[in-house]
Amino acid sequence: MKVAHLILTHKNPAQLERLIRNLEHPGFEFYVHLDKKTDAAPFLYLEKRKDTFFIKNRTPVYWAAFGTIQATLNGFEEILPIGGYDYINVISGQDFPLKPAHYIYRYIQERQGEEFITCESIEGSWAVAADRVRKYHLINWRIPGRFRLEKLVNAILPTPRKFPMPDHKIVGRANWFTLTPDAIRYSLDFLKRHPELIRFYKLCWGADEFIFSTILYNSHFRERIVDNLVYVDWTGMTAGHPRILQAHDLPALLQTDKLFGRKFDMDTDPAIFTLLEKHNTP
Repeated sequence: MKVAHLILTHKNPAQLERLIRNLEHPGFEFYVHLDKKTDAAPFLYLEKRKDTFFIKNRTPVYWAAFGTIQATLNGFEEILPIGGYDYINVISGQDFPLKPAHYIYRYIQERQGEEFITCESIEGSWAVAADRVRKYHLINWRIPGRFRLEKLVNAILPTPRKFPMPDHKIVGRANWFTLTPDAIRYSLDFLKRHPELIRFYKLCWGADEFIFSTILYNSHFRERIVDNLVYVDWTGMTAGHPRILQAHDLPALLQTDKLFGRKFDMDTDPAIFTLLEKHNTP
């Protein structure tokens, strides 16, 4: 089995290197999408690694905007033609493994055929997110007065917005997932056949947390879906951001059965990286 880790990142090359180093395994290779707004020069030393490659078609990424989706799509378009991968694991440069690389490899290998992507309903357990798709959001418009215009648009145009696929149940929760190439190809083909879906999501907030989950949940892949592999602590979140994990979180991180955790930041607490590395080293 081979896994391609697609890593979306925008800062701190030393943290990215540490992430890759702690995931080293003969069955793993790494593809880095670097935010186009970020200077690539400090990161390019990682190209010396035989297992690490940079996505050539870079796109600018803004929080909660469509750029995260586009970066993921660009990564898929470059990885899939290479072939030979059983999974593509989409993670952030601020993720970190909570288990040793050999454990992560074996865990996925023993569950081949499953699609690891979270699918909570906006009509149920994730109802708090419903307005992200029901209202108009101009997050992709980089213009002055955007928020005033957004209020005006929602006051004038009919809401809730109509989803282009009326028979689809909208689900999601996280834009970090581990999917088979078959599921990814299906998703890409679905988006190509339904450009109206792209247009709809470009007027959503945080559409990256819906788009792939909803496509696959409303397909024959639904029966293969299980929860994703990433631990996130939403307690005390600020403006939609999960809490930065630190050294005092170690007991919770060691107890979870998730394979990765997020978010970590070397500038906030470098000690947690050392503690996790110590735990994951035989």
